[in-house]
Amino acid sequence: MMKRSVFLVILFLFTQQAFSQQAPYTGTKTPYPVPKTATSAAPAGYQPVWINYVGRHGARFLTKAGSDVKLLKVLSEAEQKQGLTTTGKLIKQMVQRFLTIEKNNYEFISLLGKQEQAGIGARLLQQYPTVFKGGGKGLSVEVTHKIRTRQSAEAFVSQLGGYTGNIHFEQVQDSNENVLRFYDLSPAYLKFKKSDAVSRPIDSLNKDVQTQTVALHVAKKLFTSSWLKASTDKGEAYNWNTIAEYLYDLYSVQFSIPLEMKVKGYTKDSIDFGIAFSTADLVWLEFKNSAEDFLEKGAGTDTLGIQSRVAAPLLVDFINTTNEALHAPAGTASEAILRFTHAEAISPFATLLGIPQASVPSPAIRAYNQHWQASAIIPLSANIQWILYSNGNDFLVKVLLNEKEVALPIATTQYPYYKWTDVKQYYLKKLESLHVSPGDDMHRYLLELQ
Repeated sequence: MMKRSVFLVILFLFTQQAFSQQAPYTGTKTPYPVPKTATSAAPAGYQPVWINYVGRHGARFLTKAGSDVKLLKVLSEAEQKQGLTTTGKLIKQMVQRFLTIEKNNYEFISLLGKQEQAGIGARLLQQYPTVFKGGGKGLSVEVTHKIRTRQSAEAFVSQLGGYTGNIHFEQVQDSNENVLRFYDLSPAYLKFKKSDAVSRPIDSLNKDVQTQTVALHVAKKLFTSSWLKASTDKGEAYNWNTIAEYLYDLYSVQFSIPLEMKVKGYTKDSIDFGIAFSTADLVWLEFKNSAEDFLEKGAGTDTLGIQSRVAAPLLVDFINTTNEALHAPAGTASEAILRFTHAEAISPFATLLGIPQASVPSPAIRAYNQHWQASAIIPLSANIQWILYSNGNDFLVKVLLNEKEVALPIATTQYPYYKWTDVKQYYLKKLESLHVSPGDDMHRYLLELQ
């Protein structure tokens, strides 16, 4: 069984790297980049004993009908009046093909998404076999009420080889997902997302001359000059910026469905919305879209702003569950906790942990990407892992972001390994600065958060 897992790892490595290399400028919709670097050897005498994991769902279809249907409507209206260019006609055909794939699949993860999750699960087993012994309570798997997290979890555990322990699935109640969907439960955070702190800098980018330049460039690619002039003269309400965004949305998602395209018999060129964009267009659209992600769920202008403080319930859960597992009587704890959630949870958690690439604020929105890249922090299937090691007396912890070792703002002489007591103490102090204790009611915390 182990040989089979190794083979699958190689297969997933090849297919995922092939797809991710074909997906430039896709921000949070970037297919999961399989790590190329090996992990560091553990200090002498230590071996992995427990895993605390949280991950985003895999590559997915659109979450609902929207950009695809609306774009097809505009293109169809133009075609009826001979208003499409040759490229416009090709794009319309591509949208129609895209819709045949999306039909009945909205909100689901794609076949590539299942491969991403299965690959992470297979590598986890391969790298930390001493954790998966099949004892104790087995594996605890937690998902949100969104079906794509359950699908991701199932694909993930499907590749745990010959694991013989119990696998316990738990779906937290919709109205009480304090740990995995905290961002939906805080009134103050929901208000923040609509505040001037977010809308003002985003509006400045939407009104930027580059946004207008991209919109006009895309419009000229799709529509004839006569139709553009006629529609403008008639005062018809075609928002070229919005149409460019619709098309960019489809462009980004196309990299999540290569296997569905193959099943349908479509070639790579059958759905390639990139023909409507220049590289400069894509660079700007990714920059503009990721800017909103940075403000709402990244470091923003303050690493301890509400956009990261809202993740306190997840940090509390990681500390509590780790502490409980490491001090539970032998054979009574779970071997790993595997949580499956969304980008809105992973990014704030990475910032709250102080992971360097996720924790540099930017008072100027136009400079945010000097340190923060959505595709590197929260691509599809993004994950954060705490790998716990023991020598029989003490515990060390190694933290991974997307399976890559990361530094913590904590002193250590054994990087990337940190003493668990130091890690726990550091984050408890950080929580204390937020007026949070490990035993607090986290639902109440979210309701009262300011």
